Amino acid sequence: MPAFKFDVDQFTVFELILTESYIDIAKGKSKDKMSRGSYTSKEILTDRRRLFYQGFDNGKHCFKDQEITVYATAENGDFTHLKFEAIDGYNRLWFYLNALPEEKIYGCGEQFTHFNLKTQTVPIWVSEHHSVKKLIKKYVAAKLKLSDDDYLGRYQEHASYYAQPTFMSSFRYAVHVDSVAYATFSFHPTQTVLYFREFPKTIHFFKAPSFIELAQTLNRHLGIQPKLPYWIAEGVILAIQGGVETIQSTLEDALKNGIKVTAVWAQDWSGQTLTKFGQQVYWHWTVDEQRYANLKHMIAEWEKQGIYFLGYMNPFLKQGSPQYALAKKQGYLVKKSNHTPYLIKSTTFNAGLIDLTNTQAYHYIKTLIKEEMLDLGFAGWMADFGEYLPTDSVIAASDPLLVHNQYPELWAQCHKEAIDEHPNDAFIFTRSAYTKSVKYTHAMWVGDQHVDFSDQYGLGSVIPAYLSMAVSGVGINHSDTGGYTTIFHMKRSAELLIRWAEMNVFSPLFRTHEGNLPQRNVQFNAPETMALFAKLTQLYQGLSPYHKHVRHTYYDHAIPTIRPLFYHYDEPFAYDMQKAYMYGEDLLVAPVLRPNVRAHTVQLPKGEWIHLITKKTYYGGIHQVPAPLGTPTAFYRAQSAFKTLFENL
Repeated sequence: MPAFKFDVDQFTVFELILTESYIDIAKGKSKDKMSRGSYTSKEILTDRRRLFYQGFDNGKHCFKDQEITVYATAENGDFTHLKFEAIDGYNRLWFYLNALPEEKIYGCGEQFTHFNLKTQTVPIWVSEHHSVKKLIKKYVAAKLKLSDDDYLGRYQEHASYYAQPTFMSSFRYAVHVDSVAYATFSFHPTQTVLYFREFPKTIHFFKAPSFIELAQTLNRHLGIQPKLPYWIAEGVILAIQGGVETIQSTLEDALKNGIKVTAVWAQDWSGQTLTKFGQQVYWHWTVDEQRYANLKHMIAEWEKQGIYFLGYMNPFLKQGSPQYALAKKQGYLVKKSNHTPYLIKSTTFNAGLIDLTNTQAYHYIKTLIKEEMLDLGFAGWMADFGEYLPTDSVIAASDPLLVHNQYPELWAQCHKEAIDEHPNDAFIFTRSAYTKSVKYTHAMWVGDQHVDFSDQYGLGSVIPAYLSMAVSGVGINHSDTGGYTTIFHMKRSAELLIRWAEMNVFSPLFRTHEGNLPQRNVQFNAPETMALFAKLTQLYQGLSPYHKHVRHTYYDHAIPTIRPLFYHYDEPFAYDMQKAYMYGEDLLVAPVLRPNVRAHTVQLPKGEWIHLITKKTYYGGIHQVPAPLGTPTAFYRAQSAFKTLFENL
């Protein structure tokens, strides 16, 4: 059996050498707590051992100390990988890779503040991005004027809806691990330490001559997202709630004012719950007949106009609702140790969580999707949440610690199966994810941004999220236009809404959100936004051939629609850029991310670039570009195959 070695160019990432140490193992227990989807974890480790490579034993790689032996199999090739065999009693493993200080690291799922993860320790654990503690801290800092939009906070506070044991290096290699347990990836200057609360099944190593080829190899290994419907790029998806009459009147007003609409998204189709947090959906998945009487007929009428209907769903059932009572009686809910429903608070009310590891509960929720949504003609919906499974719960599967990260995969899979088994077609978009989610979710969105310009939680956090998700395997992504979270001092301005829309014109889906407190947020149909917003929807529709091109480049060739600049341009600044992105191979998007900016500074790669709106030519370097409100800052390559389309916009 040949020795195992993985190198790129002149750098050896990993090589098995006799008597060298590569892994530690230990026995461990953790104490975990959850509050509103945020987790804290403390760990007790015993009998930690460092093992040394001793060569082959019965055709397997052998790692030993004086008492313990760990075996692994390895293969070199297009998909270089290493498989460890577990040992009874040991459930912790550290794996060590070589690194260099100048190396840059990306991925691990979704990152909101740091695209380059070098020097950081990244938790691989699906959780709520926000917390009450973080919100209060932000509010106090704003009141005392201790922070501004540039403030990022400590990376140690990072939590993400979408975590994944996958990273990509600026040296054109990637690593993905088949593991579902809690993990941390620590990217030290000269060493990368991968730590797992289980023995990982397989560690995969990928490399390629270019980043595009590396992305293709990784994405094909992880899976390609299902296709979006053909009509998705024909206009904006407008968030409208309040009932059929409100939708109809708002829609008529939007169309009259030149807004190109492809769908309406009514998240309150099942009803509304008013809480201290705002206008929330009633978590009971059947039509609210008062607000949405004769909904099936209206969906068909809107579709005749080329406007589709989207809804909302999550895996909770509100305590006190009829579906909650049924699920409780049938044993479909996640339970506490005393076998009563595990009641979970997201904002101010209690809800039960469907146990998706229970076959009957899984079938129950899938049937609700078919009968309450697809039968009515829903063309799609937000499949929200997925990150709230408590680690101290009782579920049909044996260990919630090993199901927690898998729960968003099961949630997306349930929806995909319901759609595949139903004659009506539809799509879903999700925020929580783990490794297998991409195979089931048609689109992701980057979560609940604050309605402000901040880099930590607001508009400035979207592009790092886009880019980190792209290098982790996500090909179709978007964000809530204008953000979502309105609390304390926050409220959406007209300027923020338009700047956000300028960015979202260059994404596979263009969708608005009213926010949790619509009355405090400027909406698309406000007097100061209607005309500019209409022009941006017209631009989005005008780009439809290009949107279809970048989507199919992903579906057919496994290249994500939104990409880091370094995928195409090997220039030093491109490897640190997290305020601009490539949309396909031809459009460079550099949104205005701060208020009161009318002249925007951008850095372009070498070559000839043409401003999409002004048609002025720029060349590689740093430029100050006029950026009046409503004018997206985007550039196309002068040699683009879509030059005629761009010229005529």
